[in-house]
Amino acid sequence: MSKNTPVPQVAEVEQQQPSRPVSFSKKSIADAYLWAFPLGLFGLHRFYLGQKYLGIAYLFSGGLFGIGWLHDLLFMPRIVNNINRIAALPPPKKRYNLVEAYILCLNPAGILFGLHQFYLGRKGFGTMYCFTVGIFGVGWLSDIIRMPKLVADANQLAAEIEANPEVANQKQPRKIDDAYVLWVFGFFGLHHFYLGNIGFGFAYLFTVGMGGVGWLVDFFRMPALVARANDPHPSRLKRLDDAYILTFPLGFLGLQHFYLGRPGWGIAYMFTFGLAGFGFLIDIIRMPFLVKQVNESLVEQQNLVTVVVDNNYNGNQLNLDPSVGGSGIPYQAPSPVIDEKNGIRDNTTNYTPGNAYPPPPPPPPVSNDPPPPPPVLNDPPPAYESKANLRQ
Repeated sequence: MSKNTPVPQVAEVEQQQPSRPVSFSKKSIADAYLWAFPLGLFGLHRFYLGQKYLGIAYLFSGGLFGIGWLHDLLFMPRIVNNINRIAALPPPKKRYNLVEAYILCLNPAGILFGLHQFYLGRKGFGTMYCFTVGIFGVGWLSDIIRMPKLVADANQLAAEIEANPEVANQKQPRKIDDAYVLWVFGFFGLHHFYLGNIGFGFAYLFTVGMGGVGWLVDFFRMPALVARANDPHPSRLKRLDDAYILTFPLGFLGLQHFYLGRPGWGIAYMFTFGLAGFGFLIDIIRMPFLVKQVNESLVEQQNLVTVVVDNNYNGNQLNLDPSVGGSGIPYQAPSPVIDEKNGIRDNTTNYTPGNAYPPPPPPPPVSNDPPPPPPVLNDPPPAYESKANLRQ
């Protein structure tokens, strides 16, 4: 090392070294073998090594039908050393392993309890798999095909959380492949619950997917449904396709009117079977007009709220100056209009009241000069003439 080469300080050396955990439990190869034989078929050695998901998989599959147990007996030193290395120097980002995901999926625990979904951090899907036997096997079969994508998505999310921990508390975007997996049994409304359409989910649940018609139509409009669910600024406007889904074939229950914010009509339809069927049939024809009318009302209400807030507040302070509108722009009186026949015509009475009242007329100018003196007459007054002289 040359003399001009700066010697690194102690603090710099500490910063360059990788961070280590404060303490970790180092696993023993001998202890692992004791847990593996003869109870390794139940995955006890995997629980000892901290691999709880593999332990559950071994527990429900007899050590992956004995094959995984024999593998662990042969390669136990390598497995233990690898776990100790990871515990001593944890990687900067949590990585999910594709092989482990397949092991958890291709065993009875993966089918019955969705173990691979819990492993990938998808607790919602894992819970659903527990109560639906892997969504009746269809979801489990699809996971075998799309497992590389599931692992890649889980690793990407883990990297984002590592860079910004607040991402864990944010709403995650909905995936179209997950929506289609839930659509297979969507006549229970599973895909609508997943997309956040709770009202539609219950409607499908109690009407068996709107008599099956809504369930079939959702297959074709699923990309649009996923896009709406991922919209960061969802619109309050009603949609024509949603209204028609609720209208046909069970519109006599009035669901379309509840959706459009017309509860009175909805209750009337519910107790009169769609006004004896005639109202239900007419609604099919006039539904575009109803949706347009409701959306115009919603837009008008939104604009009214915006105008009221704009008129009453200028920033965060209450505006009490009548000559200044809510937008902060002073009022300007309209200029006179020139009429070719009648000359100049005042236009101040024809103004359109906007966000402010017109200003009052200006007061007359006040002059500080003294008033001029009265005129002085230098001519003598006319002589008095009597009536007699006037007669002459």
